[in-house]
Amino acid sequence: MDIPEFEDIFKQIKINFHIIGFICVLYFTTVDALYYTLTSHMCAQFSVLSDEIKDLDHSSSHCLSEIVKKHQYLLKLSEDLEKIFRAPNLFNVLVGSIEICALGFNLTMGQWAQIPGVILFLLSILVQILMISVFGENLIKESSKIGDAAFICKWYDMDNKAKKTILLIMLRSNKPQKLTAYKFSVISYKSFTKIISTSWSYFTILRTVYTPPELNNE
Repeated sequence: MDIPEFEDIFKQIKINFHIIGFICVLYFTTVDALYYTLTSHMCAQFSVLSDEIKDLDHSSSHCLSEIVKKHQYLLKLSEDLEKIFRAPNLFNVLVGSIEICALGFNLTMGQWAQIPGVILFLLSILVQILMISVFGENLIKESSKIGDAAFICKWYDMDNKAKKTILLIMLRSNKPQKLTAYKFSVISYKSFTKIISTSWSYFTILRTVYTPPELNNE
């Protein structure tokens, strides 16, 4: 094969890699944007509902049945949201841990010319996982506020039926809504620290078993 032909093939492969990389970035950006939007919407709905419950008193106790329906509807939507994003969350957790480990290893053992690109890539992965954890934590927090709002409202001025309904709302809110990585891990601040800890463990193991090429040659 002539050198010009080889250069043309190499250029075509390089262009294909750029196209594939652009498609991957576009795909993950779209999925993450949808995740952020839907999770923010759910958090806002829980916040609005908690404000409605907090303002309840004897004169507005007749609205309890409608509030219960809204609460049940939001719980159902949260479960659907968890089912939609459990697989992408698992992918982000597993791949993110491996990428952080590999990039950290490359950062310490690679060439100086690679450091800026590696740092930029590493920061982008950390920010992505952090943002996922932030929105997951917000959903847990906002769904838990329903029980606090039910306790703060003037339930003591209501009749027995309304008090029982308030108690049911409080009991149901003891189990906050959450997003998971296919049930293996809850997406929250705790999961973010766990990912960093796991990546560090992988990194230390990799550093321990790695043997530089010059030592192999000896």
